[in-house]
Amino acid sequence: MQAYTLYKFRPITKYLFESLVNSELYFAPPELLNDPFDCQVDMVKALDVAMSQATGRLRARLEAFRSRDGFFEDLQKKLEGIGVCAFSSKSGNTLMWSHYADSHEGVCLKYVFPESFIWENVGRILGIGPVTYGSRPLVRWFTNEATGYEDFEAFGQALVKTVWTIKDMPWRYEKEWRILRDPVGLHPVDKGYLKQICFGLKTTDADMKLVRTLALDCGYKVSFRRMVRHRKSDFALAAVPL
Repeated sequence: MQAYTLYKFRPITKYLFESLVNSELYFAPPELLNDPFDCQVDMVKALDVAMSQATGRLRARLEAFRSRDGFFEDLQKKLEGIGVCAFSSKSGNTLMWSHYADSHEGVCLKYVFPESFIWENVGRILGIGPVTYGSRPLVRWFTNEATGYEDFEAFGQALVKTVWTIKDMPWRYEKEWRILRDPVGLHPVDKGYLKQICFGLKTTDADMKLVRTLALDCGYKVSFRRMVRHRKSDFALAAVPL
């Protein structure tokens, strides 16, 4: 059975403590994401660009999607109700520690999600997958993928997931993966999915003790690590056991 190993960078705040106590993940709406374009790409504009570049059967198929009354308005409403929980596929990226883990004073949580997490939550968890980066990834999707869908419902579902998993090229350093949920909000996860808690270069001893005590008291079976400067590189990080 397939499993997904993903890393979530977090500052040490009351929200981290609450998520550990309750064993929950938060799925945020588009307006709370730190990129104003994230999940808010203009679908109609991208489709028009793809149509302007297309010919023959491809153009005719795209025009059929474009002419459906109210189709994109309904999709936009659906997008507003979907939440995203973001992760990275890498744990040693110093930019991720700086941007999302309080400048190395926070933590990186290692989760391993079994495939059963998806199908046991059918109707709420919509999917899991990597983010695609590019200057015009939605135009490319319309050109290369859209014609593979014969009905509007399947096309709409695929388009929603695509819009939720594309970002501009400058964000590619995040190596982001996402889990999508309908609706937004908190979602419980099995405590067994959390496998490791890694502390940053500048996490204080007091915070490390607090997080370790809380995790163990809550019944998590996790290993603990701390990031240090890599001996063989001027800028790299390495995780060592505690």
